[in-house]
Amino acid sequence: MRQFRYIQQLYTSKAVRLLLAVCLFTLVSVPRLLSLDAHWSSDEARWLHRSAQFISAVNQGHFSETLIAYHPGVMTMWIAGLRTFWLPASVDVVNLSLARWFIGIFVWGGIGVACLLVYKLFGRWVALGGFVSLAFSPIFLAQTRRVHTDALATVFILLTVLLLLLYCGNRQRTRYLIFSGITFGLAVLSKSYALVLLLWVPFCLFLFRPVQQKSSRDFSIHITEVLCFLNCTTLTVIAIWPVFWTHLFGIMGLCLLCLTFVLIRVLKNEHCPFALIGIAGTGLVLIGIRATQTVWLTLDRIGWAVTTPHEVEHLFLGKVIHDPGWLFYPFVLTINSTPLMLPLVFIGCVLLWKHRKHSAKTAKHFKLVFALVAVVILFIVCFSVTSKKFSRYLLPVFTILEILAAVGFVELLRWIYKHFRMKTPVVKHAVTGFACLCFFLIQVLPVLMLHPYYGTYYNLCWKVTDITKIISVGDASGLDIAAHYLNQKPNAHRMQVQVSPLAIGSVRYYFHGHTYRADRQTIEMPAYEVVYIRDSQIGWVPQAGTLNGELEALITLNGIDHVWIYRVR
Repeated sequence: MRQFRYIQQLYTSKAVRLLLAVCLFTLVSVPRLLSLDAHWSSDEARWLHRSAQFISAVNQGHFSETLIAYHPGVMTMWIAGLRTFWLPASVDVVNLSLARWFIGIFVWGGIGVACLLVYKLFGRWVALGGFVSLAFSPIFLAQTRRVHTDALATVFILLTVLLLLLYCGNRQRTRYLIFSGITFGLAVLSKSYALVLLLWVPFCLFLFRPVQQKSSRDFSIHITEVLCFLNCTTLTVIAIWPVFWTHLFGIMGLCLLCLTFVLIRVLKNEHCPFALIGIAGTGLVLIGIRATQTVWLTLDRIGWAVTTPHEVEHLFLGKVIHDPGWLFYPFVLTINSTPLMLPLVFIGCVLLWKHRKHSAKTAKHFKLVFALVAVVILFIVCFSVTSKKFSRYLLPVFTILEILAAVGFVELLRWIYKHFRMKTPVVKHAVTGFACLCFFLIQVLPVLMLHPYYGTYYNLCWKVTDITKIISVGDASGLDIAAHYLNQKPNAHRMQVQVSPLAIGSVRYYFHGHTYRADRQTIEMPAYEVVYIRDSQIGWVPQAGTLNGELEALITLNGIDHVWIYRVR
């Protein structure tokens, strides 16, 4: 009877925990999946069109026509193209909302898996803190509500890093290495900048190398692990991208699959004959050469994107320039991050470094944090080398820093408990509750208050500074509000409105009347002129407009004026 009661209590406890986890997961998903029809961001019309074209090519069996973008954006086109099974493929607000919903679901599932992996690496408290930090990271939250490539690539990059760290912690669990290669393939299919991780993978395997291995065998094992990782990546690319759905690549993929199974068995037995490595390497080289020939246009355009600045200038440190230079991404880190993120990352690194010799667990955590910091530095350096720069490109760095911030938060609480000798549970719970409340008020609440315009967030520490004179702001936020404002005017469907160039693509999908760009000429005199802050910052259109209109409405978000509406006399 007592055993039955104990089992019942244990089941109830687990059920309650599971229920709380589901409730928390559902509650935090609300900001990501509501009001998805708000503010049409740049390039989303292009990706809606590409996804429809991609699905159409697959349905018709024209697989060679799925080579559409150099990003390559395959995962975005697959997921956003799911809407075509429910809606007629078109570029409108309804299609946009449904495509955003599918992408939000995939990203949200990826966040859940990432937090489970963080739990295996650092424990439940870091996993819980990392979950909250990832869920309410403002720049990440804003990008997951867009039909674009960066959010999906970021999730797959994060999963790749965490899975590889789990494998390095226990090299007998080769499934983590396999899944890491698969998620890396999905990351490459989402955004080409995921290839930066190829520089980090050998470093990570070397950093966590087993001490007891002989030096002669150590190198061969590392080569086998890298080949297994790359084989899984290549197989994923061949399986997911229809451009590779040919007989030749089918045969190559089958051979590569067999070689991967052989390499896995080699890793489990810790025996690595160089003959098998040579065979696997030869097969991988053959596939790489043939794949390079197939997607040469994509690789060529990737090189063009890396070396060519964007056609739209940046405002950076008071200057209008195409390439902001090396200081751009450090500024993005400080401006788009939450106030506690970077300080907590620093505190966590320092505390783990000081206590790394106190226990094996702390030493392990310090090595994990060191590997994550290496990913951050690698991405920042590689992105800074390129000529084309956007703040959203730094999204993989933000997600890893959010996890490091969760580590710092937990380590800081442990240091407080130990330093102030808090031994009673009541005092510990009181301090923990107060710290969590401060975390919510500083990190989470300011982000939630901006719903659904999360892209307008900037660090609270910059409140005393005029951000608009330092860096370009705005992600089309507020333009839908301007369109709805004009729709309330009499005979709005007959009205002519002049819109600044970078805003025209976002206004036309909400406004019922007729719009034209400010740098285009028209015979009719418009009734209103709409000026967007980004056009004003880079000097394309003056803030006062070009038609000497009278300011009728001003749209302000998060304390920044984003859109000016002028009535033309």
